[in-house]
Amino acid sequence: MLRYSLTLILSIFFLNQNFSQINSLKNIVVKSKKKLTEEKIDNISTSKEAYLNLLDLTFSDIMIKDGFLKNESIKIKFPADAKKMKDVLIKYDKGNLVNKLVFKMNRTAERVCKISKDEIITEITKSNFSNIKINEKTSFSHFILQIGNIKFIVNKNLKLEFRKNNSVGLLWNNLVRINNKIPISRLSWTKSNNFSFEKYLEEEIIRGILFSIEQRISESSIKLNHLQ
Repeated sequence: MLRYSLTLILSIFFLNQNFSQINSLKNIVVKSKKKLTEEKIDNISTSKEAYLNLLDLTFSDIMIKDGFLKNESIKIKFPADAKKMKDVLIKYDKGNLVNKLVFKMNRTAERVCKISKDEIITEITKSNFSNIKINEKTSFSHFILQIGNIKFIVNKNLKLEFRKNNSVGLLWNNLVRINNKIPISRLSWTKSNNFSFEKYLEEEIIRGILFSIEQRISESSIKLNHLQ
């Protein structure tokens, strides 16, 4: 009886030891799997392909119909520099033309982004992302602005769009003429204001692209660890 009790006690002791070892091994395996998973995610999320995919998604969002027009964050508004002109036009029942201009500006932006997308991504593909240095003063979108040659490409394609279908530019010129024919508005807007409508549209398109890139970055799981 004593021998049986001793055997039972020893069995329970060794069994507990085994369970303890099994649990320890299990914890090690779980932690190892977690570490491997995190490393795998990091490798995927910091790859060049991940960034290119993010840029592809960004352009896919903004180049579609209403990509600019229905997105209040990047929607191109009537030029703030011409607010006085806008007020006069609305006062003289030309508000429909003001709205039409806003509509055409945003449609133009969407088309320019569509024809610029592949060119910009091709330029970015050529870049070596391992040499990127980003700090608080230089955002990822401004790095993309440089290596993607965005200003040049947008400027080129906007000029092409103006040559093919300049309805937005013609409408703007028409609004300026209407404004200048109204006696009380002559001082509110004249061509001597040194305002370039085409330049304004170009800058707003670029602003929309950069804002959308930053928004995508903030919403994604992509990490910038290797860029710092």
